[in-house]
Amino acid sequence: MSEGFVGFAALKPYVPGQGEPAIQLHEFESRPLRPSDVEIEVSACGICGTDIHHLTDGWKRATYPLIPGHEFVGRVIKVGGEVKQLKVGDRVGVSPSSSSCGECKECTSGFGQLCAKKIVTYNGVFEGYRTYGGYANKVRVQEPWAIKMPENISDEEGAPLLCAGITTFLPFKHHKIGPNDRVGILGIGGLGHLAIQWARAFSCKSVVVISTSASKEEEAKRLGATDFVVNTPENLKKLTSSLDVLLVCGSGSSTNWNALLNLLDNHGKLVMLDLPEKPMTFAPTALIYKHLSMVGSFVGSNVDLAEMLELASKADVRPMIEKVGNTCEEVNKGIDKLMSGKVRYRVVICGKGRF
Repeated sequence: MSEGFVGFAALKPYVPGQGEPAIQLHEFESRPLRPSDVEIEVSACGICGTDIHHLTDGWKRATYPLIPGHEFVGRVIKVGGEVKQLKVGDRVGVSPSSSSCGECKECTSGFGQLCAKKIVTYNGVFEGYRTYGGYANKVRVQEPWAIKMPENISDEEGAPLLCAGITTFLPFKHHKIGPNDRVGILGIGGLGHLAIQWARAFSCKSVVVISTSASKEEEAKRLGATDFVVNTPENLKKLTSSLDVLLVCGSGSSTNWNALLNLLDNHGKLVMLDLPEKPMTFAPTALIYKHLSMVGSFVGSNVDLAEMLELASKADVRPMIEKVGNTCEEVNKGIDKLMSGKVRYRVVICGKGRF
């Protein structure tokens, strides 16, 4: 029995330009509502770059039928018998994780998103049931991973904060990036435009945005950048040893990793926030001679999410969004536009129900 669960699903890998849409309407059976779970009626869901990788199977780990969506906001419509902090009617947000054990080393040290028993919001398996995301009309998640939304953040603006927002917030928290740091941000897209705002919120000493698009300079400075550099070999060479931290928010097959490492001063950190489909190639010379660190950062815990939303509320950190309706036709248009690279900067599916 589907219990009325329906969503926008990919039934096979999407190949643009071949005449078939990425998604279609699909009824499904949700995982059972456990005593510690809540059921959420989705009202806004972001279309994330991760969704594109799964829809096209670019990372070669998607399973179909696939209902994406791991950044969404909605109202609680059912609660399990052991739910204590949430009630029917509460407005909550959900990120890429929807459950964790709550007892392991990672969970008890503030890294619940790294729990070995975590359940991903979609494209995962829970007790034999597939997990489906916020492209669906309703989603069930563990109570601690349904985060109350601040009143001054709308559903539509809140949704992208649950993935892109937490992804770009976490390095500032965990690496203690702040007023003494010269921060570089590679790429001003779905992640980068939020990273600039976090750098502003954390009062960083300087915020240098590096982009291939010269036309984005005015926008970058409006968001909080102190400097803007067009990504050319000549310009990058001028920035040698000028940064303490470099947040990689947008990379591609032609990214010159050696040139990026050379931007860092002694003891600097390169933090990977996006996930390239192809392996990275670089020489370790700069890493060794300058005591550099190259680290990754994966979304955030439920505690991180609550802190991120609180700061976003106070510091006016908001995504730039383009809205689409809650029909197959509208969502397919949103997917194709995101893939074209013409979105400024997040696409959000708006409205209850799936049609």
